[in-house]
Amino acid sequence: MTKILAAEDDKLISGSLCDALKSAGYEPTPAYDGEEAVAKAKEIKPDLILLDIMMPKLDGISVLWELKADPNTAKIPVIVLTNIGDVETISKIVEAGAVDYLLKSDQSVDDIIQKVKDVLARNVQLT
Repeated sequence: MTKILAAEDDKLISGSLCDALKSAGYEPTPAYDGEEAVAKAKEIKPDLILLDIMMPKLDGISVLWELKADPNTAKIPVIVLTNIGDVETISKIVEAGAVDYLLKSDQSVDDIIQKVKDVLARNVQLT
């Protein structure tokens, strides 16, 4: 089963995401702060990571840099979910190695699931 790490500190959003991922046939694992996200990514080696930017302990961009610096997690595709849409933040997200980003306020859970499917399909074609 395809494993998805959902790193989101808002437990309501995290629960909705994990429920939707499970319904779509994925195996979701939640992480509620940046340090937990890094640890779980290294432990479970998910097929994809959904990553919030504003999280306690370690922000999402720092998480992304840490994951991309580790050969064991560097190739895991990361979709950033954020409500911060300014150009500076978006360029930091892209520079850190995210495959895509979504503005949470503009997306439904169904939109997020579709993006997960698209990225996973694209990743399979690349390997």
